[in-house]
Amino acid sequence: MTAWILGWVGSICFGLAGVPQALQCYRQGHSRGLSLLFLGLWLTGEVCYIAAVLLQFGWVGWMMFNYVLNILCILVMGFYYFRPRLT
Repeated sequence: MTAWILGWVGSICFGLAGVPQALQCYRQGHSRGLSLLFLGLWLTGEVCYIAAVLLQFGWVGWMMFNYVLNILCILVMGFYYFRPRLT
């Protein structure tokens, strides 16, 4: 039970870590200052983690919460990275 609680707490913290940056990109309408290499490596890492966890352990809710939330944040930042600049 303790490992499950710690897993969820850690997953929520890691999952929410990208939310402030994604919100900032959304509010400002751009992602200037973010490296495309950073976003690409982060996305690749998350996809590899998901594949490894699914292959090794199957569906683990608290792990998938983290990975899916991180991927959503990366997609928001990536959208504003490639969005045509208005200024």
